[in-house]
Amino acid sequence: MNDLGSKLKRAREDHGIALRDIAARTKISVTALEAVERNDFSRLPGGIFGRSFVRAYAAELGLDADAIVAEFVEALDEQEREAAARGAIRPEITDDDRLFLARQQQAVRMLRWGLIALAVVIVALVVWRLHAWRSRRAATPAAVTAPAASSSASPVTTPPVVSPPPTSPTSSSAAPDAVSVVNAATPAATPSGTDASSPSATTAAATNGIAVEFLVSDDCWIVATSDGQRSISELFRAGDGRHLDAMRELLFDVGNAGAVEWSINGHPAKPLGRAGQHVRVVITPANVAQFLQP
Repeated sequence: MNDLGSKLKRAREDHGIALRDIAARTKISVTALEAVERNDFSRLPGGIFGRSFVRAYAAELGLDADAIVAEFVEALDEQEREAAARGAIRPEITDDDRLFLARQQQAVRMLRWGLIALAVVIVALVVWRLHAWRSRRAATPAAVTAPAASSSASPVTTPPVVSPPPTSPTSSSAAPDAVSVVNAATPAATPSGTDASSPSATTAAATNGIAVEFLVSDDCWIVATSDGQRSISELFRAGDGRHLDAMRELLFDVGNAGAVEWSINGHPAKPLGRAGQHVRVVITPANVAQFLQP
């Protein structure tokens, strides 16, 4: 016959542990533990209760709980067959037995709910980080890559332009196809009787270089290159402005032409284009006059 009880008792005594100490740690009654050590499994409750007692006892002694439970099941089957032959009756489950099982079931439920709560927190954190990352991506406009400006001082052909409604019969040039932009500084008024697009204005530009001032009335991404060197590449907000200088050429790349007002060498310049329109112009001393208002 399987002598499981003696094995457990010897292991307990080898560890120098009293039976009452095991009972205090496992919350199993001393009577039930004594029955296990006597191999009197008929004193234990049936089903999961008896296996739970033996597993807890073996774990306290540092034994292989699964192997001990397997031995217990084998010994219990043998005793039950013998008891069935004698017509023995299994004792009822005590209140201590029910309390022990209830504690184990409560611990399992608490562990399960804790794992569920942890999973919810992790999912919420991942969703929040993903939303923040997408928000930053959406708030940062793509930088406009401006082509390398020519280092030659020779005249540069400007992009196709769209003529605005003529303001006077003497209008001689069209505004570049671009979005409207607000000037960074109040343009200097053209002296009375002087045409800003006259040869004298062109000569002054060729002598003094190019000075551009602009002011924006709405969000607008602007890239500017002065004499082949990148001057600015940033998003301007309503009310922002800047002053730019160049000697040979100035590349002016605007993402919202209708939000920009500008001037060249102190003279008001023609509107760049419509709101939301992307415009790129190249300004040199030779072609300044075609961008100025008449």
